[in-house]
Amino acid sequence: MGEFANVKYKKLLKVIKKIVKRNADHLELVKGGNHTYVLKSTFWKRPFPIPCRNSEVNKNIISALAKQLDEHGYCTIKDFKELL
Repeated sequence: MGEFANVKYKKLLKVIKKIVKRNADHLELVKGGNHTYVLKSTFWKRPFPIPCRNSEVNKNIISALAKQLDEHGYCTIKDFKELL
């Protein structure tokens, strides 16, 4: 899990926007609630919140996001790592 350590919030947001642009028919990035952004998919039961209170995002949150994107075929974990 060390590969996702110390990722800045703005950099992660740029990566997510690129992935959303590739999969615009199924993914959507919206502003929501207590979190600045929420990643929604037509295939997910719940949206994925993107926490932004700190300048760096927790490595466990990033790995969970990468795993969820890989499971549904939006982006492989290898491609996600390359984008970061």
